[in-house]
Amino acid sequence: MLGQTLGRYRIVERLGEGGMGVVFRAEDPRLERDVALKVLKPDTLHDEDSKRRFRLEARALSRLLHPNIATLFDFDSDDGVEFLVLEFVPGESLARTLANGPLPETRARAIALDVTEALQSAHEQGIVHRDLKPGNVVITPRGRAKVLDFGLARIMPGATDLTQSSSIGGPASFVGTVPYMSPEQVRDGRADASSDLYALGAVLFEMTTGKRPFGGDDVVSLLYQIAHEPAPLLRAMRAGLSAELETVVARCLEKVPLRRFSDAGALLRALRGESSDEGRALPSRTASLEGRSALESDPGRVVRSLVVLPFENRSGDPAQEFFADGMTDALIADLAQIGALRVISRTSAMRFKGTHLPLSEIARELRVDGAVEGSALRVGDRVRITVQLVDVLGDRSVWARSYERGLTDILALQSEVAHAIADEIRIQVTPDERARLGSKIAVNPAAHIAYLQGQFLWNRFSSESVKEAIQRYQEALAIDPNYAAAYAGLADSYIMLANHHILPPREGYSLGRKAAERGLSLDESLAELHTSLSWIHRLFDWDWPAAERESLRAVQLNPGYAFGHSRYALLLSGMGRHEEAIAEAERAHELDPLNLLTYTVVGDTLFYARRFERSLAPYRKCLELDPTFGAAHTDLARSLEHVGRADEAVEEFVCGTAGADGLPRPSSGLAILYARAGRLEDARAMLGAVQALSQKQFVSPYGIASYYAVIGDNDRALDWLEKAYSERDGTLVWLKVHPRLDGLRGEPRFRDLLARLQLDS
Repeated sequence: MLGQTLGRYRIVERLGEGGMGVVFRAEDPRLERDVALKVLKPDTLHDEDSKRRFRLEARALSRLLHPNIATLFDFDSDDGVEFLVLEFVPGESLARTLANGPLPETRARAIALDVTEALQSAHEQGIVHRDLKPGNVVITPRGRAKVLDFGLARIMPGATDLTQSSSIGGPASFVGTVPYMSPEQVRDGRADASSDLYALGAVLFEMTTGKRPFGGDDVVSLLYQIAHEPAPLLRAMRAGLSAELETVVARCLEKVPLRRFSDAGALLRALRGESSDEGRALPSRTASLEGRSALESDPGRVVRSLVVLPFENRSGDPAQEFFADGMTDALIADLAQIGALRVISRTSAMRFKGTHLPLSEIARELRVDGAVEGSALRVGDRVRITVQLVDVLGDRSVWARSYERGLTDILALQSEVAHAIADEIRIQVTPDERARLGSKIAVNPAAHIAYLQGQFLWNRFSSESVKEAIQRYQEALAIDPNYAAAYAGLADSYIMLANHHILPPREGYSLGRKAAERGLSLDESLAELHTSLSWIHRLFDWDWPAAERESLRAVQLNPGYAFGHSRYALLLSGMGRHEEAIAEAERAHELDPLNLLTYTVVGDTLFYARRFERSLAPYRKCLELDPTFGAAHTDLARSLEHVGRADEAVEEFVCGTAGADGLPRPSSGLAILYARAGRLEDARAMLGAVQALSQKQFVSPYGIASYYAVIGDNDRALDWLEKAYSERDGTLVWLKVHPRLDGLRGEPRFRDLLARLQLDS
């Protein structure tokens, strides 16, 4: 094409070729400047829909106006040839620069800073590069690094008026350049802002060592290394590099996205050395029983993931188990507030209570590199605890200490232990996180004991134990009306009873709201209270912006709060934001990998995203852990229904709902499955049993509406949906996305209901 003209641009020379097309330098006679033309391959835009999406995405990319990003000026076509007009950046590609060998650390840092600023600007506008590599970075004659070629960029929700995230280079699939692809890209094509940070870590590794983190010509082997093998340490590859830079690169190259920097801004601060905690070891401020910390002798060793194992009850009195469990819960909650540390949540940790399994086996199952063990002894109003931190991979005790305090100071003691552990493992703790950990106040001993008893009962997850828990929380508040944590327990209890229809929705959610708002007026920093309020905004108010605001605040305050992530996942799922929902569900599962509910939340987000076959696996894995877990059986049945296995779905549902007599309880869900399987008499009989039950207790009108929708009786279905609306049936949160309601979506009454629920956009 040399010498030819596209539009008003005369092609001068060929610069290179990528997956989408060929890049040329061209002259712009009108503005008398050189530009870069990217001429798209003929099959890139194969129909009108892809062209429409391309134009929308190009408009989004044109808004990337940053000195470290090559600007997109225009897009056009000439006689059927589609092309992009981009800023021509003179200089040498970073790939060509690195052909001469590694760079000095200071120069590599300077380039990384430029690239990170570019990524930060793109991410703030919802755009992910997905193909960052030395070949897409140009060093200008003045030494500035510019990022080129957002040809494979992913436009995240909100960046354009597209209804879903999309990719200018095609759907979210296996795209990128393999040596710089993140583990999540390699495994399932998933890429977000964290994937760009991984790629930058790989580029920074190559700039400073002259080698890529993972090498070899065998692509299969390379993919395996990226997905499964730890990256080598920077200073093991090249002597003389700083420990600070090694820590930064190691964190960028973490396998689990949650363990990387929270965003490009955090990475930028670490590269600049602006944060006192980011990317460098912290000196121990706590004396160790063993003298010198084990990690002090190995300054390159950083523990980034922990499980706090159930504390041992040293009292000899089984009635004191609640106190040991309460100490475990509190330490997990404090450590989980540290965003740079992955802390296994309570439910998964408690599965190892009394098992005495080797730490190496527990660590392997939970994929952690550190463990905290402890014991608790309460005698009157005095408490003695012993805590030991173990580097599981190194098979050695890192730190141990015993404490003895009055029960009044128990919250401050828990915070002190969390601080000491964070210091010993050399993890980044931001100033805000340190402030939250240090803000604990004295507590009334009797109120605290009542609260711990309530928590112990609540975690049994039965309606009777939750009712007992409410009594204990109320006892705590009668002693100390300003005890915010007890209000959080009350709020969660009322919400649970309302959500399971043990209390009518109006009563349960009203009591839950009152407790949550009172608790927040006392302590705005409790993530649990924000999650409770989010749940009420979602299930009762149907106020999606308020629900999302509270969910985001919860996970901001406590990044390791698995329950908060899972609740946020379900909120996003009901709103139809499926990619975000799946990501949040997977994050909750990473934090709480043995919790049965995190498996079902992953399954649910996949189900509502219409990935029915994929949703089967998490439900089945959940049942491998506990074959008696009814919710996994019924959810699995729902997925089987939608892959055309109705008879198997009936068996699964009955298995999950059968009572002591072996007969299933009345359920509109089972009526639906009978109808799907062609057992119409059984379906009608089951529906009759459900309607009879509704005369005695609250029964979800939404469930009955779903039955009529499935059998094609749209008028009755819509009548029952109106009843669900008038009774504030929380199940209506799935109205927008549930496939059982697909037959109603063309009905004006259905569209009107969606609009009233503000789910029509």
